[in-house]
Amino acid sequence: MIDLFAADLHRILWRPFTRALGVVVVIAVAITGVTVFAKTGGRHPFDARTGLPAGFGSAAVLLALAGFVLGATLLGADYSSRALTTLLTWEPRRPRVLAARAAACASVAACASLAALALLCVALLPSVLVHGSGSAPTGGWYLSMVGLALRCALLAAAAAAIGVSCAAIGRSTAAALAMIALYWVAVERTALGIGQWLSRWLLVALARSWVAADVSSGAGSTGGQASDHGIVTSGLLLLAAVLALFALATWVLGRRDIA
Repeated sequence: MIDLFAADLHRILWRPFTRALGVVVVIAVAITGVTVFAKTGGRHPFDARTGLPAGFGSAAVLLALAGFVLGATLLGADYSSRALTTLLTWEPRRPRVLAARAAACASVAACASLAALALLCVALLPSVLVHGSGSAPTGGWYLSMVGLALRCALLAAAAAAIGVSCAAIGRSTAAALAMIALYWVAVERTALGIGQWLSRWLLVALARSWVAADVSSGAGSTGGQASDHGIVTSGLLLLAAVLALFALATWVLGRRDIA
């Protein structure tokens, strides 16, 4: 299992697509820093106590999407290139292969997300120094920001695992993307039309509650969340959903003819 994980980790890090995705993230962070600096100042100062958590919350969406795409393209490419067939010849235990692939993608997504959030802090630093306002953040605020960054990273890791699972079920990257799009249209949007009592149990609302980006109070906030669940409850429900989808993907992969 460790050898599989190490091999997958090395392959992910050296993929051209991974590097291209990293470049896109860096460019997006740089554009955000320049845009915020240009829009703040004068009558619109930048308050780090609220602006930085809001930036992390917005970044969490893009990082989760990047994590999903990373996981879906990795396994989808293995199907199209028949690399998965070769790998299963060397390691026939399919659950171990899929678990190693999901763990490697999740690890890369989490670490890359933390790096991207650190770059976002650097990009917003000129706005804080030149256009900053308000009192200095407290120690509780800094702890809350660390917790928020970790939750954003774990959300990206979960999205990467979901991407691997969807690609395993659909046998291609396109199928994985189609599955998540269909879920959004047929499940999330339909549930919103029915009522919040249903949508609060679905992935989007749970992800929002898990991130809980309002940390202006210094201790982290769970109020005003879309799903009305606390951070811990939302995290456990998200974990259960990821594990359930991964179990389904493992079952499908174990009963499918890969050759």
